[in-house]
Amino acid sequence: MAERNDNAPAPPAGQEPKQELPLDTRLLSDAVIELNISRKNVGIYPPGHIQITRSIDRAFEVFHKLFEVRKEITLGIAKDTLFVGHDYLDRQNPVYRDFALSLNGQGIAAVTFFSGLDRDELVRFHRIITTRPEEVAAAGGIMRVAGDAGLVHIRLVPIDYSSFHLTEEQEVSRTTASRADQEGPGLWADFVTHLAGGTIAGPGQKGISLADAEQIDPAELARLLNERKLDTGQALHSYEHVITGHVRARAEQKQLSRAQSETLRSLNSLVKDLHPDLRKQFLAVTFQGTADASPAATEEVMGGLNDDMVLEMLQQASAEGREISPTLTGILQKMSGAAATEGPGPSPKGSSQQALSQEQVQALFDREQYESYVSNDYAADLQRMAAAGAVPATGAFPIDEYAASMTDERLDYQIGRVLLGFIDEDIADDDYGEFLKKVMANAPEMLKTGQYALLHDTYETLRLHSREKKSLGVRAMVEVALRGFKTPDFITAVVEAFGTFPDRDTARQAGQFLLALGDEALLSLFDLYSQDETPGGRRAVFDLLCRFGQAAVREAVRRLDNPRPPVVRNLVMLIRWEGDRSVVSSLRPLLRHPDQGVRLEAVTALLRFRDPSAFPALREAIKAEDLDIFSRGVSLAGQYRVTAVVEALVGRLKRMILFEGDYEDNEMIIRALGEIGDSRALPELERLAKGSWPLYPKSRNRMKATLFASLERYRRKDIDGLLRIGEQSEDPRVLRACKGLREGTKRA
Repeated sequence: MAERNDNAPAPPAGQEPKQELPLDTRLLSDAVIELNISRKNVGIYPPGHIQITRSIDRAFEVFHKLFEVRKEITLGIAKDTLFVGHDYLDRQNPVYRDFALSLNGQGIAAVTFFSGLDRDELVRFHRIITTRPEEVAAAGGIMRVAGDAGLVHIRLVPIDYSSFHLTEEQEVSRTTASRADQEGPGLWADFVTHLAGGTIAGPGQKGISLADAEQIDPAELARLLNERKLDTGQALHSYEHVITGHVRARAEQKQLSRAQSETLRSLNSLVKDLHPDLRKQFLAVTFQGTADASPAATEEVMGGLNDDMVLEMLQQASAEGREISPTLTGILQKMSGAAATEGPGPSPKGSSQQALSQEQVQALFDREQYESYVSNDYAADLQRMAAAGAVPATGAFPIDEYAASMTDERLDYQIGRVLLGFIDEDIADDDYGEFLKKVMANAPEMLKTGQYALLHDTYETLRLHSREKKSLGVRAMVEVALRGFKTPDFITAVVEAFGTFPDRDTARQAGQFLLALGDEALLSLFDLYSQDETPGGRRAVFDLLCRFGQAAVREAVRRLDNPRPPVVRNLVMLIRWEGDRSVVSSLRPLLRHPDQGVRLEAVTALLRFRDPSAFPALREAIKAEDLDIFSRGVSLAGQYRVTAVVEALVGRLKRMILFEGDYEDNEMIIRALGEIGDSRALPELERLAKGSWPLYPKSRNRMKATLFASLERYRRKDIDGLLRIGEQSEDPRVLRACKGLREGTKRA
């Protein structure tokens, strides 16, 4: 959090303070997406390729907008999760996960981008993170490579693996005979080591060294986790880290060593002794970690769990609607077969496992949820396998697989690829012309079958040939062919198809193709965008238009005279996302638009561009009797920290509480005032803090807790009176907030 100058004078009434706006989550999302796209392009294409240039340009444009709000942007990386400040980005988003894993794989814990970043520097950064990790290590490590690359406006923070020691729990050791087969730290030591993340001691501090990690008793660790003396979240993260690491490291190993067997028995003991709720979480991690692993690695990990836990894990996965992989199905079959062979008698001497019965295996495939995520044919195969004790014969000719490759779609794709390969060779002009005719003749079929990735590659290849082919005759033929891609009929056909795609991959490929076609595609795309009057329009079309940058903004401005208010509102939303202050003069007239939705969207856009002409309209929205308009106005005032409307916000605070909803309205205003942090609001806040209305005491206490939690942005010397009031409260939430503010003042 930025330091505050408590002695700085308050801004004059009606004037905006020069503060940084909060990060726009949509803009931040775009930045990560463009970073990931440009990273992949840099790793795939040779230097100077048009795909690299385009993707780097888009990423640079997004960063340029971010740097208007913040001078530096920091992303934290925790395995497959990205953090911004104390918040993490959507962990289910595959693009975020992909980018996080690429950084984590290079040992990067955080990356900061500073204002002044240029395109070449972004390319050098991508060259580094797309280099094989072993090559980076051989060159001196990630920090040495980054330093040699001259990354002036990008700062990397490496993962620090040093100084890990367990603390507090020395009594959790066990006395065992020394091992005869010391093979270095095993999986159990790794787990204990990583679990120490919640209790790390630095150099010279008291603790248990990592060399003793093998001696930690699983039962004692389970007790500490059950009693919440160790961080459960950290334990799950550590367990996941070690399981996935083990799967990667042991995937090709055919036989378990004694040390590894002991490791898996320790994990088995730990999970078995956990509280049922905790055990459920650990088993879920085990299932996820082995879902896509090789059969050998999966069997190693599953071998450390007794049959009851394996069954519990799979039943849990089945109940959650997760697909049981063929590898796990095979393991179940082996267990079922073992049960049938051994019969009802006791297990062989020395065996710690009890084979699953065929009835137990069969039960896994009889759940009502099963049909919702496994096809009927696949389910029938699994049922037969579980009941009959046999696995499908290997080596059968895959008729379905080959038949699928003979569809019109696949044939068009293969033909297109072959033709591209021909024209990419150094061939005679006449031959090139013949093959080019076939390429263009195949284009309508590719369009009909949705081969947009191939169309895109074809177009980019021809663009490259128009510049780099030595023959002027070939270049002339290519120029004529390229004009065929730019005809209104062809572009309209692509745009119309783009608006009907049910799957994201095809829509994304068509979007990339339209983007490559350039500004000529904008007219048809805007016509498609105008067909949907829901707020924001269709998300896929909106996102694609945003990627056209200023060209899309200019076209949106040109269309603001559209007679349909919902269309104008959506155009203003697009301008707000992609525009800059140059569009302000075009938006101001919309403050007088007859439609309320258009007026509010214009106010939002003008606030985004920090234009004072929005203040009167925002003030009117705050004073509105319509609850939706009032709520939108209050939210905008807080989001953009508009000091000019502080008095209007204070004027809407309810001093006499008659209805429970009055507390909710006050809370909304209090939060907005807290975002602004203007001391003119404090006298009224003090009156609310002292209030003791008899009606709805729970809501009253919640409002007061919200009030004290909102004081962070006010100058410390101005809130001393409020803190004294709060320190007399009996509400622990209020007391915690006051204590935190007092401690913050001391640190400052």
